[in-house]
Amino acid sequence: MASLNSSAVVCVICLEKPKYRCPACRVPYCSVGCFRKHKDDDDSIADFLNSDEEEDRVSLQNLKNLGESAALRSLLLNPHLRQLMVSLDQGDNKEKLMRACMQEPLFVEFADCCLRIVEPSQDEDS
Repeated sequence: MASLNSSAVVCVICLEKPKYRCPACRVPYCSVGCFRKHKDDDDSIADFLNSDEEEDRVSLQNLKNLGESAALRSLLLNPHLRQLMVSLDQGDNKEKLMRACMQEPLFVEFADCCLRIVEPSQDEDS
């Protein structure tokens, strides 16, 4: 578990330096106001955060980074990519559909862009 003193840890609401952790889901927050906003969030977020698969979980900070990425937004303007994602989301055999999507250069570019945000290489960090 990351220490609250780590510079990589930020408040899940305002992205400032946190002082506390939510007693229910352990996400960092910096003030009572941010804690109240966090508690007002959908209960499904808390359920997700309490899942047992923590090593596969994308941090809230990285999710925010994905949402704020101009490169991802630009890619998502492409109707073909959006259709691929809808088909993948609605399909029954996700594994087979994912293999097919990974043959599409546009989808691979999208996946690579997501990975660069979620798991930046050491070279990009320095």
